[in-house]
Amino acid sequence: MRIYGPLFLLLILVSSTSFAQKRFVPGLKLGVTASQVDGDTYQGYHKVGPIVGATLSAKFNEKWSAQFEVFYIQKGAKHNGKPDEGDYSFFLMRLNYIEVPLLFQYHQKKFTFDLGPGFGYLISAKEYNFYGEIPGNNPFNSYELNGNIGLNYTIVHNLGISWRFSYSLLPIRNFNTGASYWFNQGQVNNQLSFTLTYKFNGAKTE
Repeated sequence: MRIYGPLFLLLILVSSTSFAQKRFVPGLKLGVTASQVDGDTYQGYHKVGPIVGATLSAKFNEKWSAQFEVFYIQKGAKHNGKPDEGDYSFFLMRLNYIEVPLLFQYHQKKFTFDLGPGFGYLISAKEYNFYGEIPGNNPFNSYELNGNIGLNYTIVHNLGISWRFSYSLLPIRNFNTGASYWFNQGQVNNQLSFTLTYKFNGAKTE
């Protein structure tokens, strides 16, 4: 896929330019997402996708830091139907993004709490039903603005696990009917992510 070139260059840049700076801590993240799209006709975090990228954090003091991230993430929605209940329908939405969150972090021993906005660029979007790819569907917006809240736990030294909830602040596309309401203007991404994080020169947790 065409995302691998920019991601590879990013990882090299983060790793090579940040090692000499004590204040800045580069890292990597790898994991999965469980996604749904609010505003379609299906519910549940049934769409599983990958997430892979790099991080760069700056520590202000013992309690507070900020973290910049760039990663590839696959979002979307999935419905397999329930044949035993007479539902033979199938639907799959794959949304591939390059996402750039900026997070403010609070540290408490081995735990770190995240909060901040994220900006996403849509690389590609595909939708499928029982008969195959759905052509000419309502187009998605090229950009996404979302809010993020997360919790991180340091396992050992510079290896940790992270949980994050992310929700679109603006619609990713309008409803197929064209309807729009002040409080509900279109479809939005809604996802949970679970990742392993590695900090190259992270300080030991007290």
